[in-house]
Amino acid sequence: MKLTWRSVLIAGMGVFTDGYNLYSLSLVIYSISNFIRLNNVTSGLLVAGSYFGAAISALIFGLISDFQGRKRMYGIDVTLMTIGAFLQAFSQNYGELFFSRLLLGMGIGADYVLSPVIVAENADKDKRGKAMVITFAVMWGLGAVVAAFVTQISYFLPASLGWRMVLGLGAIPALSVILARRKLSETLLFLSKVKPDIKELNKLKSDGVDLKVNVDESSFLIRLIKSMRFIIIAAILWVLYDIYSSTFAIYGPITIAHNLGLSPIMFTYVAQFFAGIPGQLICIFLVDRIGRRKLIVLGYAGVALWLVMYSLLLINPFIFGLPKTSTLEGTGAVLGFSFYMLNYLFSAMGPASIIGSGMIAPELSFTKVRATSQAISVAVDRAASATVISLFPSLVNIVGLGVMVGIYASVALISSLIVMFFVPETRTRELDFITEGGRSKIN
Repeated sequence: MKLTWRSVLIAGMGVFTDGYNLYSLSLVIYSISNFIRLNNVTSGLLVAGSYFGAAISALIFGLISDFQGRKRMYGIDVTLMTIGAFLQAFSQNYGELFFSRLLLGMGIGADYVLSPVIVAENADKDKRGKAMVITFAVMWGLGAVVAAFVTQISYFLPASLGWRMVLGLGAIPALSVILARRKLSETLLFLSKVKPDIKELNKLKSDGVDLKVNVDESSFLIRLIKSMRFIIIAAILWVLYDIYSSTFAIYGPITIAHNLGLSPIMFTYVAQFFAGIPGQLICIFLVDRIGRRKLIVLGYAGVALWLVMYSLLLINPFIFGLPKTSTLEGTGAVLGFSFYMLNYLFSAMGPASIIGSGMIAPELSFTKVRATSQAISVAVDRAASATVISLFPSLVNIVGLGVMVGIYASVALISSLIVMFFVPETRTRELDFITEGGRSKIN
């Protein structure tokens, strides 16, 4: 257990950095537009820049870590994050800022591959779900809250300096764990099933961990082919999740907060403290008790219901006995706020904390190809999400926020059906056992 929680704390700071940087940009993008010329297209591309970088780096880091080990690559990811976040503060034009976001994204993409794999491979099977939810969902949410707090402080600075400080401070959490990650031991499963290292094994033994070596003799390609069905499912689920969740995370503090009559910072605080964190705590308590599938399906059912209600309120408030206005006011604002918060709570109970934690691919693939499996899932998700995110401002202008919210409700429903029929339960199961041919069951 000592090794598991040490891995969680070190791995979680990378995800904290991602949550901070994603939310911080959404909170200061209007300030940036006062100094760097932006329109719907360029602002969308700027936000999506980190996603493009993540898609590129995920595949590179995944392949290398499957052949050379997780430890060798760990620490390089947060180094890239540190440099990218720091450079944002000194960007003088759109090109420089976009490049900084791209570099930051490359670190994030690498972390989204390495951190879930490392925590999954080091965790006890009875506590693996809890460890992964804390590493990703909780730490990501805390990063978002800190971003809101730092943005609040920046209001006391000149406008030209404030947004630079907010973005630049995103380098600190990543910088704080570079050395710790470089010193982290190789994962237990990689040592036992892929590439045993005498020095590492002796170090573990001195820490009281007596590891049995049972090297997987199957080829990398064979294992990858056998894992491909679950890789595809994991990628589809992550893409569908991020289609709405990342858009809400980035544009929620701007578009939705404005529609509800809230400031972006207040929206962030309320969303995290009254819906995100409570939902995550429920997930932490239940994920290793009732399983991943039930929580995802229940969560998505709630997301679909409350997004449909929110969509109807935006499109036709007369259904709720309210007049049509450009923004929700009075009773309409209370209803809209309630619908959105309930959607956020149900998402945090299941989809956000499990699918968004990158849990699917690592739990459903072989150790020999686990990082590559996660890398494919991350790369597909980041590339698809970047496209949707870059188009969102234009789509809202064309079809309206109500229609977009309705589309996201249907995405939640489709995702729930995919999980019900195609994803096996992984609760309390040994990782490689889940993927063995003929043993994976939908239960």
